[in-house]
Amino acid sequence: MPFAGRFLAAAAAVLLLLPHPAAAQERFGGLSGVVTDTSGAVLPGTTVTITNKGTGAVRATTTNGEGLYLVPDLDPGRYGLTVELSGFAKAEFADVAVTLGKTIRIDAQLKVGDLSEVVQVSGAPQDIDVRSTLVAHNVREEEIDRLPKGRSFQSIALTAPSVNSGEIEGGFQVNGASGAENAFTVDGVVTNSLIDGRSRQNTVFEYLQEVQVKTAGIGAEYGGALGGVISAVTKSGGNTFRGEAHYYYEGSPLGAGPVRRLVLDPADDQTVSYVQDDRMPDHRNEIGGSLGGPILRDRLFFFGSYSPRFARRTNDYLFSNGTEPGAITRTQTFTQAFGKLTYRAGRTTSSASVLFTPTTSEGTLPAYNGAATNVLTSSAAANAVNLTRGFESRQFNTTGNVDVALTPGSFLSVRGGYFKDAYNDTGIPTTTNYIYQTSSVGLAGVPGSLQGPIGTQNTPRALIVQDDTTNRGFVNADYNHAFSLGGNHSLKGGFGWQKTINDADQAYPGGYVNIFWDRNFNFQGNRGRGTYGYYEVNNRGVQGEAGADIWSFYVQDQWTLADRLTLNLGLRTERETVPSFRDGVDAMQFGFGDKIAPRLGASYDVRGDGRFKVYGSWGRYFDWTKYELSRGSYGGDTWQVYYRGLDTLDIGSLNLSNMPGADLWVVPGSFRDRRVPNFDSTDPDIRPMYQDSTSIGTEYQLGANMSMGVHFVHNALSQTIEDIGAVDASGNETYVIGNPGRGLATVQFPSGATPVGYAVPMPKRQYDALEFTLNRRFANNYFWSASYVWSRLYGNYSGLAASEEVNTPTTNVSSATAQQQGGSIARPGGNANRAWDIDELFWDSRGTLDVLGRLPTDRPHVVKLYGSYLLPFGTQIGAFFYAGSGTPLTTYVVSTNQTQLFVDGRGDMGRTPVLSRTDLLVSHEIGLGASRRLRLELNMLNVFNQKATRHVFNFLNRGAGAPRPSSAIDLSHVDLSQGYDYRALIEASPDGRNAYDPRYGQADLFDPGTQGFFTVKILF
Repeated sequence: MPFAGRFLAAAAAVLLLLPHPAAAQERFGGLSGVVTDTSGAVLPGTTVTITNKGTGAVRATTTNGEGLYLVPDLDPGRYGLTVELSGFAKAEFADVAVTLGKTIRIDAQLKVGDLSEVVQVSGAPQDIDVRSTLVAHNVREEEIDRLPKGRSFQSIALTAPSVNSGEIEGGFQVNGASGAENAFTVDGVVTNSLIDGRSRQNTVFEYLQEVQVKTAGIGAEYGGALGGVISAVTKSGGNTFRGEAHYYYEGSPLGAGPVRRLVLDPADDQTVSYVQDDRMPDHRNEIGGSLGGPILRDRLFFFGSYSPRFARRTNDYLFSNGTEPGAITRTQTFTQAFGKLTYRAGRTTSSASVLFTPTTSEGTLPAYNGAATNVLTSSAAANAVNLTRGFESRQFNTTGNVDVALTPGSFLSVRGGYFKDAYNDTGIPTTTNYIYQTSSVGLAGVPGSLQGPIGTQNTPRALIVQDDTTNRGFVNADYNHAFSLGGNHSLKGGFGWQKTINDADQAYPGGYVNIFWDRNFNFQGNRGRGTYGYYEVNNRGVQGEAGADIWSFYVQDQWTLADRLTLNLGLRTERETVPSFRDGVDAMQFGFGDKIAPRLGASYDVRGDGRFKVYGSWGRYFDWTKYELSRGSYGGDTWQVYYRGLDTLDIGSLNLSNMPGADLWVVPGSFRDRRVPNFDSTDPDIRPMYQDSTSIGTEYQLGANMSMGVHFVHNALSQTIEDIGAVDASGNETYVIGNPGRGLATVQFPSGATPVGYAVPMPKRQYDALEFTLNRRFANNYFWSASYVWSRLYGNYSGLAASEEVNTPTTNVSSATAQQQGGSIARPGGNANRAWDIDELFWDSRGTLDVLGRLPTDRPHVVKLYGSYLLPFGTQIGAFFYAGSGTPLTTYVVSTNQTQLFVDGRGDMGRTPVLSRTDLLVSHEIGLGASRRLRLELNMLNVFNQKATRHVFNFLNRGAGAPRPSSAIDLSHVDLSQGYDYRALIEASPDGRNAYDPRYGQADLFDPGTQGFFTVKILF
């Protein structure tokens, strides 16, 4: 039975067997309050009616015996609220903003009178949830429409004060956590990659109601994130038909040319220059629309959106290192299809939605790598496969829920969903690839047909992914109950279950070959070569299926004492099975006792008017272990490297089945195994990865629409899961999977002459930040927001996405990344990075154990400003400004174990320049009669074309990207505790002084230049 069928059957069984309600992902905001008369006496049985001003949907409830009403399941948006009871005048609140994740208190005082008499309640509406300790940044639909942005909801996340993003960060970094440690949700469905934690489903804004970024004080209902929870909530239909039709254009006429390239001339391997390639024709056209409205008025509603984007780009090339002109065209289709049904009857609301986002691509555009404009070192023939090579990527997300208001003070939600993420390559031949890692130009005895610069290849190096599919199914149930007992309580309880599976089949055909012309192999004192140098053949791939369950329970009470002090007391626990790719064997399991996560906080309403609060919280947050660990360490991955002397010129015949020449490996007849499974080397007392977070702050509402806040956060990562390594007698890296500094990973395994007994450093990542915010919500045609964050990110471990392990474009390689055609600049998320792979990494060259310092994504000062203003003649201007400190730069020296050593500690090279960017949106609306409007919009990202430096080349010796063993330092006979002279060791390598990389200290990664979008919309 397919996974979807198995999951639905299991989900049905779980729902039938549920003993009590349990936990759901957040999709709503809420309203609550107490209704009294003018004497202060509570009024039970009062009718509270809430009307969505956008959709016309109406909700009604009554106050309980204590005059309390609670409506926790409102879609984000703007509402009107009326309060009425026979014998009293009706009270109306004309404009109440409901925000995702906030329950706003609106109390009402009724005066004696006739129901036909209406009292309009004026004054500043409350915009602060004085009972909550959650720190979150919300961007509502009305603000999203008026801000410059990309085409998917993730781009809005950067407006949050504590969020940074980029290639080095591995995506979005929230409060110092790496880009692999966030949770991304669409209507409560987690859309992260099971493999490495990245966001894997984009959503266009036409069907989004609100975007929220939770950063601190996150409640017990949330798990699986050490960073932020980035949520998108979709629109629903209502009693009014509303919709739009749109056309988007993005392309080269509205954008800047490419950033410059740092190039080490592949012909002489010495000359360094910057190359500016031409801007190539690139056109992306998107046409679509959305529509929502009633099927049965006041009962059944629909909302749907469809938006395909068609992209075509043609790159001109000078192949064969500039001698052979040609071109390659890539065509792509990106589709966004969304549909939602909502049913309301009495106290019950239910909905079901489907989101399908497939991508197809044909034609692959290799990156320029030559020392002149538009030059590619490989030939046109070698790139012929790129004319048709492509991929297919399909994300499918479906969810359904039933929400029931059992009483005026109790609420039940049951929800199930399924997310499928599938990828496969197309059009790749089975020819084994070879690439020159050194130049053969001018080499004696090599015929002219084989002479070529670094990067020469016979066919593109491509991992053929027949299938790489992940599935995540879940069932959650959640119960909310408001009651009075020693104060007012809002009690939540929850249960969750998810089933996850990864099925992979991928390999390089015949392996892949690296050729080192006129070089010596060098490893642990072993040196050798053939007549023309040496070569290596890599056997690498992923095969198999793995799957497991995660069960979770939580309870959270929001207990308000004496109307001002609220205690937020929560506890979450999980049972997580980490699977392996071997049938019947799990990699590890964490029980409920291993993942106990308290969430404690308090908030105080200083003046008792709901507009000034001080708050604090502490919580423990556990990660969900990524499948990259299961693949890499528990039977999924294969990576075997064979080293041979190069005595043949028939290099096109080299592959796993044909490896002539002397065997140069430490143990002849074997291979270097870089993926030794860890079934027998996993610490039996291993514990899950977690982080503790402390948050203190204050928030004050200055007037009707403005608020300010000051917030301090301290995050301390105390435990991680990693592979802690050593080199065995055969030269293989062997690992223990455990917690660095604990259990089996307490004492170092020396790789050289260092005495036994030194401790393995404990992981440390400490983030401290002070955040200032000033916000003016949308009213009277404008809104704005300003924030400043001072922070310090310090330690020895950047997290799951390894920002220390960076391959910039000048290296001509990238970090392999699952479920996408190309690689990544920074190594994607996983628990088997290089941080603890070998003892060489624990020391600097002065003999200092545990290399602590500012981490690579530390930005001490960040300022953000954004807002929008509607001019009297109908033109809207929106802007976003970002300015942040540069990031630390650290010198790396490469050893023969292919490790990047912090020889002079962290940050010895200073910082990159200040990073700044300004985005601009200009739009104009023209009335077309009735409610129809024509909207013209120009959206410019990085409007001043600031191609700021993001990274500086930091490898002192050669070996960045593709290994260069002949330039590596050999520490096999060094006592690391006594320090070492790394420059002397570089010059003692086979390459001598030529081992120094001439690119050291040069900028090698840049912010992209200006990008523009032009939009035409008809709204009705």
